[in-house]
Amino acid sequence: MTGGDVATLPEEICKETIAEWNDATGDYVRDKMFAKMQFVTDADLVTGGKVEFLVTKELHINGEERKRLFWEVHGGRATVRNTIRKKRQTAQNAMKLAFRGKFLCCSVTAMLVGLILDC
Repeated sequence: MTGGDVATLPEEICKETIAEWNDATGDYVRDKMFAKMQFVTDADLVTGGKVEFLVTKELHINGEERKRLFWEVHGGRATVRNTIRKKRQTAQNAMKLAFRGKFLCCSVTAMLVGLILDC
């Protein structure tokens, strides 16, 4: 190899690398992407689409075939879909609990005020 040649990575992907990529994908979606994109459709998750581009760029996955393999075969697409779904469900549950807490608090306060006024 001369100074200008760049070694290309082999197309095979080991299990440890796939596991690390999936973990990193989940972290990226939870920490960075979810703030900007709470809903994704199957059209958003196509190979070569914006979401795939952002995820593979964040993970520094080089080579079109490696990107495609990760996205289609080794769970990249499913990881993004499931992580967004779980994150959105968690946020909805937190909002429901917060609303119930305020509603319950207001209801108890109103009952107490009603009892005091009845006295």
